[in-house]
Amino acid sequence: MQNFTDLNLDSQANFGSLVDQVAFDLASYLGQYPNKSFAIRILSKETGLNEKTLKRLLNRENKPTYQTLFKLYSIFLEEECFQKLLDKSPEVVRSYLAQYTPEEKKSSTQDEQDLLDLFKKEPLAAEIFVLAGTAPLIKSAIGFRYGQYGLEVIELLLSKNILIQSDKDVYNLSAKVPNLDGEALKFLGEYFVQRFAKVRDVMSENMISFFAEGLNQAGKEAWLEIDTKAFYKKVEIANDPKFKGPLPYFTFTVTDSIIREKS
Repeated sequence: MQNFTDLNLDSQANFGSLVDQVAFDLASYLGQYPNKSFAIRILSKETGLNEKTLKRLLNRENKPTYQTLFKLYSIFLEEECFQKLLDKSPEVVRSYLAQYTPEEKKSSTQDEQDLLDLFKKEPLAAEIFVLAGTAPLIKSAIGFRYGQYGLEVIELLLSKNILIQSDKDVYNLSAKVPNLDGEALKFLGEYFVQRFAKVRDVMSENMISFFAEGLNQAGKEAWLEIDTKAFYKKVEIANDPKFKGPLPYFTFTVTDSIIREKS
């Protein structure tokens, strides 16, 4: 079997788009195997990336994080040394990876996992974390709403640099908070739906919907496109000063196949 390093990525194709480059290189790597599903399964085990993530990258549905890039190209190029990996990577990948050092990559991944572990252990920390993203937290308001336990969680979040004190008895999210990965987003969504989604007779107060149907590839892609546009439109509205207000709202959207992934 031909080694992927023998393919010489730079001479094969260089794309201006990171998504296109990764999809091309991933397809080239998988093309070494007679069975693509088997190849994805092997690559998933080697990189620690979910099979669904790999398929979405292959289909140009996701933009990879730098952790994902490092894991993939370490396998593609059979190179663990960060600097040598940069030298061998296609230009668009090199430019993206060069913004980070190996230490940042490792610490960021660990920070994401530590944050998720904290949320699972202390769900109230997740709730206060999200509230801090909607508006500054006032100590007296937290004490009134959650009691002494809420104030203790505030201190916990301060000690872990998730919150910062911006004024006397006022707290905001720290700029050092890592980006949330898919697992953390799923946890937050499930937690907030379970705790705060309310069944109402008047649908003008909130939105709850569910629908399932058999779709082909084009139908699935159309659904995902609608979801993506709707999400960014909500963000746009939330960032518009004329829509700012004191009431914290959340939105959580999931569209996925009704198929369990094999472990």
